[in-house]
Amino acid sequence: MERKISEELLKWKIDDNKKPMLLYGISGCGKTYTILDFGKKEYKNTIYFDCNNNLELNYVFEKNSSLEKLIKALSAISLETIFKEESLIVFDNVNEKIFKLVKKLFINSSYDIVMITSNEKFLTGNKAGEISLKKMNLVTFPEYLKFIGKEQLIDFIEDSFRNNKPMPFHSLAIEVYNDYVITGGYPSTIINFHKENDYNILSSYHDKSILYIKDNLIESDNSEIKKGIEVFNSISFQLLKENKKFLYGLVKPGGRGKDYENIISYMEKNHLIIKSSRINAITSPLSKCREEDNFKLYYNDSGILYKKMNVNSNRLLTNEKLLETIYENNVVSVLSQNGFNVYNYHATGGKCEIDIVIQNRNGLIIPIEIYNKDMGSKSKSLGMTMTKYNLNFAIRLSNQNFSLKNKVKYIPYYAVFCIGDDMFI
Repeated sequence: MERKISEELLKWKIDDNKKPMLLYGISGCGKTYTILDFGKKEYKNTIYFDCNNNLELNYVFEKNSSLEKLIKALSAISLETIFKEESLIVFDNVNEKIFKLVKKLFINSSYDIVMITSNEKFLTGNKAGEISLKKMNLVTFPEYLKFIGKEQLIDFIEDSFRNNKPMPFHSLAIEVYNDYVITGGYPSTIINFHKENDYNILSSYHDKSILYIKDNLIESDNSEIKKGIEVFNSISFQLLKENKKFLYGLVKPGGRGKDYENIISYMEKNHLIIKSSRINAITSPLSKCREEDNFKLYYNDSGILYKKMNVNSNRLLTNEKLLETIYENNVVSVLSQNGFNVYNYHATGGKCEIDIVIQNRNGLIIPIEIYNKDMGSKSKSLGMTMTKYNLNFAIRLSNQNFSLKNKVKYIPYYAVFCIGDDMFI
């Protein structure tokens, strides 16, 4: 499977001033496979170490304080010759001790080093120029289209997005997108499902994706693991409520915020879940308008939500409420992957409600409405909100084709990946 990050890896390789790389992302997103494939294609050899419970590797780092001695020791335990600039040295599941020593010993060396982690604690406390940070996400819709041989759709979608004109293969794109949100973005699930092409066994692959989440929870405080699983298991039915506000009492009878706020913070920081805080006004910066204890939680992957719904694909695709919920989860996860903090707006008195509000790095605030046929009075919320806050641009997501009407950009769900800081209004 071709991943977009491969382009960034090539740029890093040819950089004359490259630093050791830290590749981070949630467990199961394909970090290890992508790096090993990159090493196979671009280097003479790849020297791979898994740092998990690797006593021998830890001992080697403890006993060899100079770069030359360390390289000799690494070569000895790997039974591989390590070449400057021609070997790729990989430290998977890097621990704090090895991370610190790699930064210290390899910072100005001619050796190409990649460290891999799913724990974002390694992102803090690094000085500028010490390491090269690269983030890897789950499989995006464009990556999925390339994998299934329909990459031509990408250009059509992006062109229609830029020019607000109907996409000629709209029905096909919806059909493929529906398969994508059901399958989800975990690469192993996508690859295995398309080998079998059987929805009846898709559930077993989603179970493996959920195990990745639980494996990451193990790295949190031991007392919080059970709470994390409780939060995770509650998200699906919280999203299917009429009011999707996250309620602690639905996690566990008598549950309170102080019981779960630490694990929710950990899960959010490590991208296991996505938090959409409610804002009481749409003014810049949006972060100043949020209500701390009023939020929605989403899964990092729509495939996991599909699994948690306990429905088959036919029922999902014919039940608009279920389908709109899984669309919304995917929209939020894609916007989060694209670097946006996601908020939702609810006016005092409940007269106006906007599903999603984002703000780009240039300060542009974009309200995003997720359309459904049962919106009722909510259908006027977008226009009322734009007038109240003097907003000159908004997005409405639905299964309708592209268009632009009254400062509102109509976008099909399958094109949400186009929404970024460099988007065309």
